[in-house]
Amino acid sequence: MSVNSTDEQQSPHAKIIIVGAGMAKTQGWAPGNLQIMVYEHRPQDAVSMANRYPVQLSSDARTALQRILTPVGFNNLVGESNYDIVHEGVNILNSDLAHLFSNRKHENEQPQWANMNVLREVLSEGLKITWCKRVVRVREVQQKVEVVFEDGSTELADFVIGADGMNSTIRSQLHPSLSPPHSLPYVFVQFKLATSPSKIPTAFQQDGMNLVLGNSSNSTQIIVFSGRPLPPLDPKTALKMSEEGPFAEPDDTVKAVQKQLDDPKSGFVLARMTIPTRLAEGWEDYNEGSWIDRILTILRHDGTNEAMIKMIEDDLVPATTHASLMFSDEAGKAVPFREGRIVLVGDAMHVVPPTSANGIAAAILDAQGISETLLTSSEFGGPGGPLQALLPQNHYASKTRSEAYLKESLHLLEVSNQSGIQGSLHRGMLRSMDWFKTL
Repeated sequence: MSVNSTDEQQSPHAKIIIVGAGMAKTQGWAPGNLQIMVYEHRPQDAVSMANRYPVQLSSDARTALQRILTPVGFNNLVGESNYDIVHEGVNILNSDLAHLFSNRKHENEQPQWANMNVLREVLSEGLKITWCKRVVRVREVQQKVEVVFEDGSTELADFVIGADGMNSTIRSQLHPSLSPPHSLPYVFVQFKLATSPSKIPTAFQQDGMNLVLGNSSNSTQIIVFSGRPLPPLDPKTALKMSEEGPFAEPDDTVKAVQKQLDDPKSGFVLARMTIPTRLAEGWEDYNEGSWIDRILTILRHDGTNEAMIKMIEDDLVPATTHASLMFSDEAGKAVPFREGRIVLVGDAMHVVPPTSANGIAAAILDAQGISETLLTSSEFGGPGGPLQALLPQNHYASKTRSEAYLKESLHLLEVSNQSGIQGSLHRGMLRSMDWFKTL
């Protein structure tokens, strides 16, 4: 679609609609003549509840955030995310917590991790978000985009950004023949532990990420976030509550711990397990008690160090367990470029499994890329020339980057969850690498 000279003039009231209030709404728009509208089909509290867990920010993501945010905004994010996680490396352990390999990279860069709700708040500052309003269709009409909502209302925009996640309505409409993301044979389970620093097994590094390799094609990440200490929690509280039934009410002690966990500056231990679906049949119907039982069974079957098992069994905070099936796009089958005034970003563009910081990085970099492309174009008052000449470059950069992220994430998922002979060979290789780096 070409853009004539009249359209390339800077519009005094250019309107951009972002579909989806996910990570990819992080636009970093320059103030002035742009009107930015964000529409999200979920209620605001549902989005907040879905993001109770910290997210890792890679070096690429941090660099992009520094470009997107003002210095004050970035400093505020760092100030709210000082968990004493000081490097992006990893400490890899056997199930008995015997050391296999460790490294340190991007040391003393901040923030390494961020509370997701804080990150969203910083990134969405100045944007108008309309909640509970579902977009069902988009259509390009005479150099504009008509956005149709579920309630029958419509709105015209100069440009539309589809940031509506891996089940994107925009993606399915623009690319109906493109296969949707496929499920991987793993369940990703997260939960929070109220373990005090003094009781954390000494094999775990408290300033970085720990990865425990299981023997049943599973793995566990343990990350210790420093901060305001949690109130004391009785041992096995989550187990006891699960035994009381689904309507068990937390007592004041549990409520105090749960409430403090809403504070981004609280200290706690985050555990993230990757479990093969064959070891968790019917997991969709698990309650928290079922998950605790399944997790402990897997760890004990693997001969996991008793101190780690005790930490999880005693200190799991009730109502903090969240499980989801892993999804991924297929390598080499990226969304093709499409001319026009609608682009996809984040998971709507490419779904990366949550085995590393790559998914968040891809969303933030997509946001940075499209915002800079729009603001650089002559149509939006920039010096870069016609928008339609710039969009293919932006798409190619996004596709190339996401393909690399996807391959890396799938590789990490594979090597972190090996068993049998392959698992033994991988552990031997890690020991050798650790030995050679000390020479």
